[in-house]
Amino acid sequence: MLEKIAKTLAQALSIIFHPFAIPTYGAALIYFSLPGYELYTQRLTNIFLGIVIISTFVLPATFVLLMAATKNISRNLMHHRDRMLPFIFSAFSIYLGAQLMGKLPLPGIFRLFMLASCLLLIILFVITTKWKISGHMAAIGGLTALIISVTLRFGTSFLPFIIASIAISGLLGTSRIYLNKHLPAQVYAGFLAGFAVIFATVYYF
Repeated sequence: MLEKIAKTLAQALSIIFHPFAIPTYGAALIYFSLPGYELYTQRLTNIFLGIVIISTFVLPATFVLLMAATKNISRNLMHHRDRMLPFIFSAFSIYLGAQLMGKLPLPGIFRLFMLASCLLLIILFVITTKWKISGHMAAIGGLTALIISVTLRFGTSFLPFIIASIAISGLLGTSRIYLNKHLPAQVYAGFLAGFAVIFATVYYF
């Protein structure tokens, strides 16, 4: 009974914090938290959210489902080679989203985050040609880095979100190992890769 509950919780965490969803969480968190948000129009907010959700979630998820339906990849992406095309397609999709984002009257931090996410996916693609690295942990590592880098750059107090993201990272990493989706080294490598790329790009550029 306890094992079933643990497995259900681990699966729920993997779904809620799926790599396709995490960029949307991060972009929305920063958008609604930075000073000046109250000056944005509802139309601008809708366009912003639409670009983020479509480019980081809808298009990549649709691509994976179509590829799985044609038997080109497995839907659960268990083998590292199954992840290569989704990584590169997602990078392309997010790059297009970043280009659209650059046309909006918003701080450059949002386009920079999208471009950093694109860069991270390209790096994951290269690594995945040889080794299976955790996309879930790369995404949550990137989210943690985004929150910390924005805190340092803008002086906004995101301490509760930093603590929450670190706690979620630990739970998510444990879940991926518990579900036999990844080895510990793949989990740690994913988190470090995501954190390093997003922090270096968002904080220093």
